[in-house]
Amino acid sequence: MKKQEKIVYQTISEEEPYCQICGQAYNLHRHHIRYGACGRKTYFGNVIVLCENCHRMVHTNKKKWQPVLIEMADEHERIMNRE
Repeated sequence: MKKQEKIVYQTISEEEPYCQICGQAYNLHRHHIRYGACGRKTYFGNVIVLCENCHRMVHTNKKKWQPVLIEMADEHERIMNRE
């Protein structure tokens, strides 16, 4: 894992220590919204914290959840750019 990835993972886990879908605060996973295979890297607007159940749900029904997660990531980036 690269230094940049470690920084992103640690920071997002500290700032958002709960599932971004259901709010659960345990069994948390970090999920890449835009997948690395698509040429996207690990950066703050591309990683979201999900609980184990929501992470499984997102991967099971990508057609439904991918647009929702992209909108969440875009909103997060808009907020970060205002600060």
